[in-house]
Amino acid sequence: MTKNDSKEKDYPPIKAQQLGVYRVITEVSPPFSLSTPWKQAKTALPTLLRLFKDVYTASPWLFVLFALGHVWSTGIEPVLSLHLSSRVLNLIEAGLRTGNPDKSVIFQAVILRLICTAFTAVVNRERHRLESKLNGKVNLKFQGFILRAKLATDLTGVANNQSTAHLTENRAWPTFQLSIEALSMIVAAVNQLTYISLTILSTEHGFIFVALCLVKPLLDSLSSHNLFDKPHVVEATNPHYVRRSSLLELRKMQYRQDIITGDIVQHILREFRRAVSLLGDADMSEPCQQYGRRDGTLSQIFSRLARDLPMLYYAINAIFRPKGLTLTAMATLHQSESMLYWTFDDLLWNTRTMQERVSRVRELYELQHNVHRTKSGDLPYPPLGRPHEEGMPLELQNLTFSYPGATNNALNNLSLSIKAGQVLVIVGENGSGKSTIVKLLTRLYDATSGSITIDGADIQDYRLADLRHATASLTQDHHIFPLSLRDNIGLGNPAQVENMEMIQAATRQGGAEDVVRKFSDGYEAVLEHPWGVYSRGNTLGKGKTALTEIWERVSKKADVSGGERQRLVASRTFMRFTSGAVKLVCVDEPSSNLDPEAEWQLFQNLRKARAGKTMIFVTHRFAHLTKHADVIVCMKEGSISEMGTHEELMERDGEYCQMFKIQATAFE
Repeated sequence: MTKNDSKEKDYPPIKAQQLGVYRVITEVSPPFSLSTPWKQAKTALPTLLRLFKDVYTASPWLFVLFALGHVWSTGIEPVLSLHLSSRVLNLIEAGLRTGNPDKSVIFQAVILRLICTAFTAVVNRERHRLESKLNGKVNLKFQGFILRAKLATDLTGVANNQSTAHLTENRAWPTFQLSIEALSMIVAAVNQLTYISLTILSTEHGFIFVALCLVKPLLDSLSSHNLFDKPHVVEATNPHYVRRSSLLELRKMQYRQDIITGDIVQHILREFRRAVSLLGDADMSEPCQQYGRRDGTLSQIFSRLARDLPMLYYAINAIFRPKGLTLTAMATLHQSESMLYWTFDDLLWNTRTMQERVSRVRELYELQHNVHRTKSGDLPYPPLGRPHEEGMPLELQNLTFSYPGATNNALNNLSLSIKAGQVLVIVGENGSGKSTIVKLLTRLYDATSGSITIDGADIQDYRLADLRHATASLTQDHHIFPLSLRDNIGLGNPAQVENMEMIQAATRQGGAEDVVRKFSDGYEAVLEHPWGVYSRGNTLGKGKTALTEIWERVSKKADVSGGERQRLVASRTFMRFTSGAVKLVCVDEPSSNLDPEAEWQLFQNLRKARAGKTMIFVTHRFAHLTKHADVIVCMKEGSISEMGTHEELMERDGEYCQMFKIQATAFE
């Protein structure tokens, strides 16, 4: 990015610096202004208010009890404990001075202090229990929020908003927790300053003492070099460090077979030793650690001395005003100093961290505004009064399309007429636009220009839900859901997901009966587990134990081959046919991992189910399909190079004929 670009887009200025093996790029912070915290607070307040509202609605009682527990433990109890401790010390000191301590009063004061401690212990225990419950409810609330937003986003929105892919519900709770902590710290600071003003101020030490206590956290806040507080980018630029890191990656299991069969173990070890040697004494510590070491010696000395200012104050008073401080006052001052320091230090840290945390939550809320929904029209499908017993007729006119972020068109001014009930086969080399046609017909994307019409009406004028209901697709991009096999197949027709007869029939048509039989749980087997299985400690890996046996059992992953996955997905498609509403079937290379017999059987079953459906096949392999096609479309560089039946295209001796002969030669 040039400086001119930065100015035109009004970006904050940036600077780069080399820290050891890393290049660190940070935004240049604007000069400190008293108005800056106010502006930041105004920006963050709407998001915080919405977050508090969402947490409250997740569970009002838990919210209130958790907040009160936090305020008590952080903002009230420390000052109350200090007051009770000071009272005990005062009573003891008075008794020692007179030689006649009031035992009952001292006992009562100690009991009050112990009751306060016990009550706080109970509050903390309940607060942690409530925190776990409230955290779970908040996560569930935001999980639903993110799920709705992401499921509502079409593929164009996904491609345009790659930065939102990492957004999770885990952003909400830490920000709320930090906000409660900051509010509790404010209550604590007010209470501590009030206590000092009312109690210690009477000894003429209050104002000076408070000022000295605050010097250290304020200095740290103004002179802190903390990389976490700044937007930054870190890049490893030392070539020997990059080489060493890349070689270390080869330890992973995914590379073992290639390394063993390639006999390159010794070469890797030699290269690693060479990279380490060339790296020398270069600093490889984390950039945040190196960044924090930039403070000068004098700055560090002053920071250390500032922490001892209250102690110096005690010493000076003891020398020049020995009667101005009692032992109780000194003990109270010492404890107050420690509390004030940590309260303001934590409060300043929370303030610095809050802006970044709030911006992360703001991204969650903006997710709903970044939802890109495929346009839905108002026309019902099939059109009222017009039954479609022969499938869906389609007309593509001057269709041009480019994928989001792409510089070249995937389709160029393409026109094609598909009659109701036809079997159309699209062939061509990789990247010729075959799959793109299917994605536009199934409205995964909308054309950049041109139109697709169904029964004379634009595809975008129909209700999207109706078109989805009337379309079935079977592609190589389909995946197994992290659900049971029954769900994976049954979700082809959600209305019949409990109908085992239909599911079993669809399983037979998709050729997945053997896949189901291989699992002891049958249709209830789950292949993809979204939850983690992990172990802790050194017990595992040291011989056979009861624990290792359990680990082996629970960590064993049920899996299937690529071909078996394709059979399960094909079964889901046949289940979709049971709805009776499917009028368009798009099949895009669904048999790449199937053996020849399974592939032949799959296409046989698909052709048997063609009644009342328009079928579009995309394939590289011609044998099972092209001779049965009503029309073959041969694609090249986003356009139709030739079109016709198998016999017509063979007679033309064009591109299709050449591709067919190349494949046929392999079987001669």
